[in-house]
Amino acid sequence: MYDMVDELPVLVIALLLLVVGAMAMLAGRTARNQMGASAGETLYATTATISLFTLLVGFTFSVALNRYDTRRDLVVEETAGCFALWQRLQLQPAPYRAEMAATMRAYVDARLAWANRGRETDRDRPGDSASDALMERMWNLSRAAGGDGARLRLMADSLSRVDDAAWRREAMAREHIPLPVIDALLLFLLLSAVSLGYSGSGDGRLARLPHLLFLGLATGAVMLVLDLDRPRSGLVMVNQVPMRELAGFMARDMAIDQTLRP
Repeated sequence: MYDMVDELPVLVIALLLLVVGAMAMLAGRTARNQMGASAGETLYATTATISLFTLLVGFTFSVALNRYDTRRDLVVEETAGCFALWQRLQLQPAPYRAEMAATMRAYVDARLAWANRGRETDRDRPGDSASDALMERMWNLSRAAGGDGARLRLMADSLSRVDDAAWRREAMAREHIPLPVIDALLLFLLLSAVSLGYSGSGDGRLARLPHLLFLGLATGAVMLVLDLDRPRSGLVMVNQVPMRELAGFMARDMAIDQTLRP
């Protein structure tokens, strides 16, 4: 399951789950008929199995949602740090101001490019070397500009905030639901399908609709968990609008203020 979960699109995984789940239900029903058991004899065991599956879905959904919220908050935090740094660099002497502004504009563009680059699920995703080099240049320019203690402290504070948010954002990009947990979730779904097929109605036509409904709901829940765990694709994506709005704001400032242009 390892490569499939990380490589395949969520919709493909959902279709595979529907097919395999239907086969698991059919296998359970066939096993019951061969053993001569009557429908409902194992209903309590099936209820317990589905309850455990539901508990695991709730746990993984909570983990995925918390990480989604953290990723979204880090985008806002880094954008706020970049905006504060943009405002403070305009207090620097004219010879350095334009170079700092060009460097910050390139940094924001690099962060937007990094957010859309790479695999959807990459547990070994490298850091953003391009933005690291640009931020190092900002530190060097701030040291070269010097100035009184208060101005230098303001620049150092903003640079540290941006660095901290960027590092934590890159670390969170590598954090996904552990693969053994996802494997357990898929295994629980299949075992629940087998148990439901074993203890369902003896009339296959009568059980078909509720069984398909269970498979559809269970697959949809797994899809939502996997979709939340992929912040750059699917139905629920981490919004990069704050960073794009900042890039537009910086472009307008540079168009109005000639001292910010190289």
